[in-house]
Amino acid sequence: MIYTAAEIKQIDQTANQNGMPDTVLMERAASAIVPKIQIDSSSTVLVICGKGNNGGDGWVVARELAMKGHEVSVWSPLGESKSEAASAHAAYASLFVQIIEQPISTDVIIDALFGVGLSGAVTGKARDVIEWVNQQSAKVLSIDVPSGMPSDHAREFDGLAVQANHTYSLHGYKRTAFLNRTAPYYGQLERIDIGLPHTADWRMLNESDFERSLLMRDRYSHKTDYGHGMLIGGSRHLLGAPFMAGRAALRSGIGLLNLSIPREASPLISTLPEAMYNQHSDQLEKTYDAIAIGPGMVEGEGVDHIWQQVTRQSCPVIVDAGALSKRRLETRGPLILTPHPGEFSKLTGKSVEEIESDRFTIASEFAKEYRVHLILKGTFTLIVAPDGTGAVNTVEASALAKGGSGDVLTGILLALWAREGGTWSPNEQAVLWHALAAKSISQTIHPASVLASDVIEELGRI
Repeated sequence: MIYTAAEIKQIDQTANQNGMPDTVLMERAASAIVPKIQIDSSSTVLVICGKGNNGGDGWVVARELAMKGHEVSVWSPLGESKSEAASAHAAYASLFVQIIEQPISTDVIIDALFGVGLSGAVTGKARDVIEWVNQQSAKVLSIDVPSGMPSDHAREFDGLAVQANHTYSLHGYKRTAFLNRTAPYYGQLERIDIGLPHTADWRMLNESDFERSLLMRDRYSHKTDYGHGMLIGGSRHLLGAPFMAGRAALRSGIGLLNLSIPREASPLISTLPEAMYNQHSDQLEKTYDAIAIGPGMVEGEGVDHIWQQVTRQSCPVIVDAGALSKRRLETRGPLILTPHPGEFSKLTGKSVEEIESDRFTIASEFAKEYRVHLILKGTFTLIVAPDGTGAVNTVEASALAKGGSGDVLTGILLALWAREGGTWSPNEQAVLWHALAAKSISQTIHPASVLASDVIEELGRI
């Protein structure tokens, strides 16, 4: 689960109102964190505590580590705790730890300076403290978020935050752990359950979320059981994209596939003989279970005319690449948009930098406003539902940073949306399948050398 700072504060407040005071929450956090800390018994520890509840977590962790036999020092560079609960824990922890006024050399630094409450760039003494931490050779472990890191977005982040080796994220993950600019500061990320109910609108997807039942085939099934899709793509100078997307759709199990391509692409038909073919000038006379449009298309080359035919269908429509436009946001059936940040910039009127600094908010608001399914591609691809809720793909797949990868995803989406009766989310499963295939092929081919076509052939080996 992924939360904003406001949501975490509300969860804590609700817990307080229902008999779970901050003092207990801090104890629960520390009791869960300390067993996770893997350090030598002889390691010295410096815990840096702030003035808020994150500092309170630090005081309890310091006490628990001291009780396990570690030599623990606590430094409170910003002054005494403002939180009543943190002050109480600080008073008790002082019986077990050494309290210091200046930083010292140590083997391990526990960062409990700031939690999710920080907004804006770090200033004053705290800035000096963070710079000092980053100059040390010690192993750095952050509680909840690396200090200096905003939890929701990177709009005002100036690049100064603790560079953690490991971050223990309390209750749920924070959004900045999934933004390109801020994710590296977290180091290895681990969620710490402190026994509170989950109410998040966003989820994290990993390999275990891939639904392998979608690969199964009924012995008595027919090709029509797996959907009839139409894939529209290509232009005079971008001929290969629809064929890659089409091959990906076929490798993803679609039963029947039509490709609508420009006349110039006709010589490539022999590369994909399993598909049926139309030309862009042909009318869409059949009814399809799903349509994908856009791979290799260029605005102005008849896209508007084709789109008018597409909107007469009531099936799901996947829109990618050259078909993406704010003019094309109304269909009779579900509409699935698959932009990368540059394409999303044109849809929203916001700069790529703005989008990448606050992907969650901007993507969620767009999906809700236009009632569309949105797949915002990137290192951490966002899969957003029309109600603004969503999921984040965390399967590492650097091999996908290459031309043609988006076409492959479009083909997988077409195949999954064309099926009927699946209990799984086509968007989430398509993104996961795509990433898992890239990750798998990267075990035998260096990610820098993986081609989009290699990923297609790996789909059936997952």
